[in-house]
Amino acid sequence: MRLKARIIKGLLYRIAVVALAWIVTGCGSKSAPFPTYMQPELLYLKHQPYSHLYVEVDTIEGVEVPDQWLDELKAFLDKYCEKPDGIEIVQDPPVPLSEVKGMPIGAASILCLDGPNTGSGSQPAYLHVFFYDRNIGLKAERGAPHVLSNCPCGILFDTGYFRISKGKAEEFAMKHELGHVLGLCKNPNHGDGVHCKNQGCLMYKDPGLLSSFGLLFGSRVEKQLCADCQKDIETWKSGDIDPKLAFKGPFLIRREDYYSVASLPYCDLIIPNPVESTFEWTKLLSFLKDVIREKCRAALKDGREPRERKWLIRGFWDGSFDKDVSWDSLPEHVIILFRRAADDPSPLIKNYANFALKKLKQEQDK
Repeated sequence: MRLKARIIKGLLYRIAVVALAWIVTGCGSKSAPFPTYMQPELLYLKHQPYSHLYVEVDTIEGVEVPDQWLDELKAFLDKYCEKPDGIEIVQDPPVPLSEVKGMPIGAASILCLDGPNTGSGSQPAYLHVFFYDRNIGLKAERGAPHVLSNCPCGILFDTGYFRISKGKAEEFAMKHELGHVLGLCKNPNHGDGVHCKNQGCLMYKDPGLLSSFGLLFGSRVEKQLCADCQKDIETWKSGDIDPKLAFKGPFLIRREDYYSVASLPYCDLIIPNPVESTFEWTKLLSFLKDVIREKCRAALKDGREPRERKWLIRGFWDGSFDKDVSWDSLPEHVIILFRRAADDPSPLIKNYANFALKKLKQEQDK
């Protein structure tokens, strides 16, 4: 069957109607709690349905990632994730700065990633870690390392944020962000949805900044998960995985009635369920990269900066590779799908669907 896909024209800049503060979480003091509709942590913690965890590590030219950071990353995941077929850390060659210069971190992170090696036919759980330095070529309005609640399957790590720590605080921050990936701090008895209330816990608010502050005065406290957080992990492992969630390559799929949402950090696509069950993720990823390059380069050529706060991909994809689709030519089944997605639990998807319906109505009223 021939794949078909559509990305609505103007999508990259006009659909971002929700502020980033809604969707970013991590070490910042004003982070929003992770939503209840997106809880993929058991896909990492349990041995089923994915017995193998594939961690892709990407950097841009000029950013150094010491082996020790990756050793700490693997040791943390080994300790808490049950993966009998192993945890594989794959570090790709640095992406040339010329390919991503001036782009927002969301655009650069997608252009860097390749997705897991699924040549054997077995889909692993997937985690993307993108190291960058906002002082080297990228547009980044948020300095602290962070994950995004729309897709907590990627860590965006600004190494320049820890410039004063001389390389000693990064491992604390890395493990803290891994704690977010594993869903910690949702227990209201000791968490606020993002951070742990127990002082000294690795998941206590802003450990990277506090560690850096302490390191300036010669103090190095080895922060670990508190007993409450460790108990939460063991308790969750006995629970059931949300059947709506699955990985397809690097995409986290959330399956709803009549449609699915395929997500990467900074990217959500509404996909009809028949298409979602058959699409080839490598082709979709390649298509997304083409769209990103075109839109960002066009903006830079015109003297417009593709600012991070406006750079959120929200779109509908039905399988063709048409990049520009007129609103007045959308078939009826797509309009019905937008109406269903207008009640999606994700504010981003809900707002996008309502935007699309409003746009359609404007076209019909002309």
